[in-house]
Amino acid sequence: MGSKRLDWIDIAKGIAIILVIVGHTVPNPSPLRHAIFSFHMPVFFILAGYTFRPKPWRELLSGSVSRLLAPYVVLALAWQVPTFLMSGVSLTSGTLVAVLQTLVFASGVDVPGLGVAAVGMAWFLAALFTSRLLFNALMLLFDGREVGVVCQGAACVVIAFCGLSVSRFLGFYLPLDLDLSCYIVLLMWVGYTVRHRGLEPSVDKPLLFIGSGVVWLVFAALSGLELSSRRVDGFVIATIAALAGSYCVCWVSMAIEKMKDMPILEAFERGLVFCGQASLAIFAIHAVDWFIPWQTMPLLISLPASWLFASIVRCACDIGLAYVIKKA
Repeated sequence: MGSKRLDWIDIAKGIAIILVIVGHTVPNPSPLRHAIFSFHMPVFFILAGYTFRPKPWRELLSGSVSRLLAPYVVLALAWQVPTFLMSGVSLTSGTLVAVLQTLVFASGVDVPGLGVAAVGMAWFLAALFTSRLLFNALMLLFDGREVGVVCQGAACVVIAFCGLSVSRFLGFYLPLDLDLSCYIVLLMWVGYTVRHRGLEPSVDKPLLFIGSGVVWLVFAALSGLELSSRRVDGFVIATIAALAGSYCVCWVSMAIEKMKDMPILEAFERGLVFCGQASLAIFAIHAVDWFIPWQTMPLLISLPASWLFASIVRCACDIGLAYVIKKA
């Protein structure tokens, strides 16, 4: 497949980052939010596995620290500093220790039993950083011992279940989301295996797309998934729903890529490609825009289906700002 950048991957990331913004804007709880959360973050992790190549440790650490860990610290502080200033709490050694603990655990929700506050949306970067290291170790082990694909899958399932058990059943969260990363590794392995086995979606097989859509709708309704809070209600069913939903996103992305020569759809396709290529910047902007009361803004709350208009305005602001920054 070479190293050529594939537009459908950027389109899929673009769709996913838009769904992240919408999912954080619609009412909570709501059926739409539940549906979006069933697959929108797994898409990113599956695609991370699809594009992953095992690397020497020095090369992997160098790239992952600069692209993920350093931005994580910056984004986490961009969340923590305004939160601290608005709280009115005095700056003490205890406050600094609490902030350090928050950075170390990198949890998307408050850590139970330890009094460690959530780090905010930056959890995604920390989790992806840890997952890349763990996945690299696994793939080097698998390749070195020539482990078959079935055994690889079984090992990843066991690792995922054990990681979630640590947090869900024992109530113990590990630093840098290591417990959650055990589950993310399973998603990355799926993407990695799809690429190396040539199992990508094909727009020439619409029945698989329809079947996957039905599976996603049914299984998502029977389960629940919210990775930031380690919520995987129904391990098998929720995972199947995440995979089926991700398959549909990738299928649609490939279909959009094939229609890019159509005059009307070309601009739409290029817009999604930009969103995918700038997804990290859009994510960071969206993490900071959390302090804006989108759902209760006077100009929006008076409108019918205010969540829809709030989502449109929020997406336009986040994506537009990312575009301005890129062109500056």
